Amino acid sequence: MMLFLILLAAGQLIMKRYNDSFIELNGHVASVLGMNSYYSDRGVYVTDDKYIASASPKTSTDYEYNEMVSFNDFLRENDINLLYVNKPTKYNDDSFFYDNFGYESFTNRNADFFLQRIDNADITYIDLRKSMAEDGLSSKDIFYRTDHHWNAEAGLWATGIIVDELNADYGYDIDKSLYDIDNYSAMKWDDCWLGEQGKLLSSSYVGLDDYIELKPIFDTDFTFYIDNKAEEGKTFDDFIDEERYNLEDDVNHAGSWHYAYQRINNSNNNIDYGKILVIGDSYDNVTIPFLSIGVHQVDNIVLRGMNDDFDIRQYILENQYDTVIVSYAEFIIGAHDDESNANYNMFDFD
Repeated sequence: MMLFLILLAAGQLIMKRYNDSFIELNGHVASVLGMNSYYSDRGVYVTDDKYIASASPKTSTDYEYNEMVSFNDFLRENDINLLYVNKPTKYNDDSFFYDNFGYESFTNRNADFFLQRIDNADITYIDLRKSMAEDGLSSKDIFYRTDHHWNAEAGLWATGIIVDELNADYGYDIDKSLYDIDNYSAMKWDDCWLGEQGKLLSSSYVGLDDYIELKPIFDTDFTFYIDNKAEEGKTFDDFIDEERYNLEDDVNHAGSWHYAYQRINNSNNNIDYGKILVIGDSYDNVTIPFLSIGVHQVDNIVLRGMNDDFDIRQYILENQYDTVIVSYAEFIIGAHDDESNANYNMFDFD
């Protein structure tokens, strides 16, 4: 029996190595042939310069709009602020998709229509696409080539814009210098990791991504509450799992470096004011740590990971938040149209 298990494990290892080699060879051929939409059945398309993007179908936005209006009414009844943050995806004009791939995507048009509707319902929002235009940023400045997430620099930049809005219209007085890029050290690794989209293709097809880690050069002091147990003396470094930066790992199977930044729930800063709940997505791995620097407490929830019996409204009331931020990437708008979509219940605020 033991010999059988050893032979089985050895066989699986050999098959894995052959499979990886085949995928790499296939990716190399696809790259040489310039097969930009060859992997469209996996939801990814590749430009000539190996920038990976995905498409979204057209949606009515009715479900998302009705959920937001009802949620806003509930929060107002309980004197809780609401802010919606529209996070961009890897292109800010849907013509990018048709021009590159001859295929229609409605990612940005869906967002435009949805934001117009919630604006008419008197729900305050930030459209970070507009902020990108004002600051002269392109999608390629803030996104990884081989991953659908944005980078840490984008997370810091976006958090600064959110803080501007909280200070201007929500009664906060957050120190804006905390979000000045000059107050952060940067460590860069070149050609070091392969993103989640890239793993669908292969490193031989799209190459590897660079990575930059940002840390504040000023002192930070947090208390983390893990399983209701206080862990004092934490710093910003404790939001980062640097074991992700393993250059010895096989890039096709290694964990995503984006998730080195972690959304620590229930982290208390030594600032007296501000208790914010961010209802967000995985982009917020690189916003939650930075936002936590400026206010007393930032908690976060990703609704797709919650049990069916989780009551978001009761949770908000029990924890006495003063502000709720709904922070979503544009492709989440319309996800409820497809029950098999991983983001199906992200707007389920009931």
